Formats: sequence, C-alpha cells, structure tokens
Amino acid sequence: MSERAISFVEAWLSERIQPDVFHNEEGPAERNKYLAEQLILDAGSAGIAPHEIEEEYPDLTSTVAEAMEAASDAEAKRLTLEED
Repeated sequence: MSERAISFVEAWLSERIQPDVFHNEEGPAERNKYLAEQLILDAGSAGIAPHEIEEEYPDLTSTVAEAMEAASDAEAKRLTLEED
C-alpha cells in the first residue's frame, strides 16, 4: 500500500475535479480518460511512479468518473438548497 499515492490522488481529485454538468464534444469517457492520464503525469512530476498509483487505483478512469459524479451531485444538492 502506498500512502503517498493515496494522498496524492485524493488531493489531486479534490483540487481539480469540479462539478461538470455539460460535457465537451468528446464526451465524459474521453474527458475522464484524459484526466486520469494527467493525474499520472502530475504524480510522476511529484516523484510518484505510475505503478504506485495503479496498485492503489487499478481503474483510475473509473475513480475519476466517480469523483466527477460526486462533485456534480454535491453541486446539484447545493443549488437545490440555495433555491429553498
């Protein structure tokens, strides 16, 4: 288990994943794949090898998708509460 990989991924997702109601022309699958690739590149720049991330998150694209969905759900909830 790589605690630094987990910490990096959690911090990266919380900093970079924003509510996303509208998807670009390529669609959400391509966007999530791009973000997963960017996360791996950023981890490498921080000295964390790709295999450390992949050991903890074997399907990083799905992890990004789940974070995107959670951010969108939280934003929808916030907007609903704001309307009340």
